[in-house]
Formats: sequence, structure tokens, C-alpha cells
Amino acid sequence: MTPSAGVAPAMESNLRWIPVHEALTRALVWIPIFVLFTQVRFGLHGALRLAAFYYLFVVVMEVPSGWMSDRLGRVPTLRLAAVSWIVAQVCFLVGDDRFLVIMAGQFFLAGGFAALSGTDVAFHYDTLEALGQAEEYRHRRAVVAGIGYAATAVSALVGGLLGLIDLRLAFAASLALTLVQLAVALRLVEPPVVEGPLSGGAEPFFGQLRVSTAYLRNRRLGWIFFYGIILLTLIHVAYTLMQPWLTLLLGRTPEDFGATPLYAGVVFAAVSLVGAGAARLSAPLGARFGTTPTLIGFAALSAAIVTSMALWVHVAVLALVLFRSAQGAAAPVLISATVAPMVQQGHRATFLSLNSLAGRLGYGLILLFVADTPSASEVVGVLAWFSVTSWVMVAVLILTAIAVRDRSAVLRKSATSSEKGGSPPALRPS
Repeated sequence: MTPSAGVAPAMESNLRWIPVHEALTRALVWIPIFVLFTQVRFGLHGALRLAAFYYLFVVVMEVPSGWMSDRLGRVPTLRLAAVSWIVAQVCFLVGDDRFLVIMAGQFFLAGGFAALSGTDVAFHYDTLEALGQAEEYRHRRAVVAGIGYAATAVSALVGGLLGLIDLRLAFAASLALTLVQLAVALRLVEPPVVEGPLSGGAEPFFGQLRVSTAYLRNRRLGWIFFYGIILLTLIHVAYTLMQPWLTLLLGRTPEDFGATPLYAGVVFAAVSLVGAGAARLSAPLGARFGTTPTLIGFAALSAAIVTSMALWVHVAVLALVLFRSAQGAAAPVLISATVAPMVQQGHRATFLSLNSLAGRLGYGLILLFVADTPSASEVVGVLAWFSVTSWVMVAVLILTAIAVRDRSAVLRKSATSSEKGGSPPALRPS
């Protein structure tokens, strides 16, 4: 497909701005200090509850924002994400020990991530599709994701240094960056609807949900969707408990955390740099070993990290912790590269948002459950519980992958037999 003369310059401009926008959305200066910030004020129980509320807030807004992206446009949704984050950072700056104000900040932070989720990757794919370059998506998305993780690394160092002076300074820096993010989002141009087998606009809200969930009849998409649900728990456990674990490692307390923000910033920076490498390697790893084995391998790595943190509070464990972002960086690239060519343009963001919703709902409910257990007062106890849960998830992923592969093999064999002259089997299409 050759883009029209008027479309090409705008889409080329998008491609120049996408890495900048990615870097700004991934410049999370608050990330190495946020759990410390809430734990100091509300204890570990309160910090876990606030984390749970965040994930549940995302659940409430995830699908409406995905539908908005498919129905009203990618660019308005990306702009809404920036505005929502601006409000969130203001809440964190002025909230101090007022639980409801910090909870409001979590609500708007969740709104920004919900609006961004699925929309950023759909916007990138749609832009390339409009230029007739959709086959370049996996490689280009891996490069952009790598840039995003590099931005997280730099911002984590900055956040850790600012946290040594005052934890709230990290939110002030985040507010400034989010204002720039909004300015960049205002420069983006909505990609046109591309005519073809996967073209088509969004349905009314409930119709969109029905159509998007119908894709799950495809066994390949169904397993990818299931993986996405488990992914959200596996990649966030170590993040949620990283700062309390580091406080324990350094022999400090939540009330007297000392230089923990700086150490957390260094660790998160190193973790993000590893994530940048994992994102860039995702496409060649998927091509070399296959998407499914690669995804399962990253899931096992995440489970091993949680187990090591639960068993040993020792500096040597940091060597493995550095790979915490590997799954979170590589898996979304492989997931979106699988989903985008199989889902119509007008349904992509909603489908990905539904996947994110299911995963965040599961993790949010797990956090709420753990927050009210006796072990919630002890970091190692929470990690031990999540260690067992993580390995159960990995086992289920392996078993379901085998079941899907075997079922697909049976269908291919039946189809081959029918082509040779037998009676066509009465199979439900997937």
C-alpha cells in the first residue's frame, strides 16, 4: 500500500515523535520512592492497599479508555493520559499523610496508565500501517521500548537522588516531565483508517466488548490473552516489594530509611537498562526460539526472582533482581506483535485493554487479599506467598501452551485429511 501524499508527511512526523513520547511516558521519576513514600505514612498494610486500589482503578478505566482509543482516536486518548498524570502528580505533591488525597492521586495515575495501555502500541502500528510498513513493527517497537526503558533508568537515578533531599521532589520533577509529555502529544497526528482485511471502525461500547472478546475463540489469541493476565502479576510483585526489601537489606526501617531512595534509584536504573536490552532482544529471541517458549522463559525468570528475594535478603540476590524488568520489557513487544496482525484496526486497543484489565484485576484482588493477612506486616512473608503463586502460574502457562499446541496439531491433521478427500470434519472455526 502506498500512502497518499497528504498522509505520508504526517505519519513520518509521528514516527519521529513516537520515541520522544515513549521516553517521556517512561520517565517515571517517582518509581524508586513511591512505595517508601506511602509506607512511611501509612505502613506496609497501607502501602499494599494503595497499590491494590491503583490496580483496581485501572480496571475500572481500562476498557472505556481502550474503547475511546478505537472509537474517538489514538491521539485524544494519549493526550488524556498526560492530563490525568498531571493531576496525579499534583495530588502526590500536596497530599502528604492524607490518605484520601493520595488515593485520588492513585486514581488519576491509574487513569493515565489505562489511557496509555494498548493505545501507544496501536498508535505505532496504525502509523506504520498507514505508511505501508506494518511488517517493520516488531523491530521498530522493540527499539522504541528499549528507548523507554533507558529513560526509566535515567529517571530512576534522578528520583533516587531527589529522594535523599525530599521524597516529594520526585513528584515535582515528574510533574514537569508530564507537562512536556502533553506538549508532545499535542504534536501527534491521528493515523487514517487503512482499507484492507483488518480495517474497520469501533462498535458502540457494548458491541465493541462483544466483538473484542469474540477474538478469544482463536486459540492462539486466547493463550496470548491468558499469558497477558498472568504477566501483570509476575512483573509487578518484585516492583511492589522492592523498596521495602531494599530497606530490610540495608538494615533500615520505614521510619528511618536513610539512603534507601538512592540505592533504590540505582537498582531501578540498572533494572531498566537490562529491560532496554531485553526489549531489543525480544524480536530476535522470538524468531529464534518461537514466541511461546520465549514468553514462558521470561515468566520463569520472573518467578525465580521473587523466590530468590523471599529466600535470601542478601546483596548477592541483586544480581538476579537486575533482570526484574526483562519479562515486562520483552513480553509486551511479542504480545502486541502477535495481536496486531490478527485483530482489526478498530478493535486492537480494546482487545489489549481487556487483556490489561483482566491482569490488573487479578493482581489488585491478590494485593487486597495479602494486605489483610498477618504476613502483610513482614516483607519476606509476602514474598514467600507470592513465590509459590508465581511458580503455580508458570506451571499453568506451560500446561495450557502444550494443550493449545496439541489441539492445533489435531486441527491441522484433520484439515489435511479432509483435503485428501475425506468428509470435512465438523470443527468450530477458531
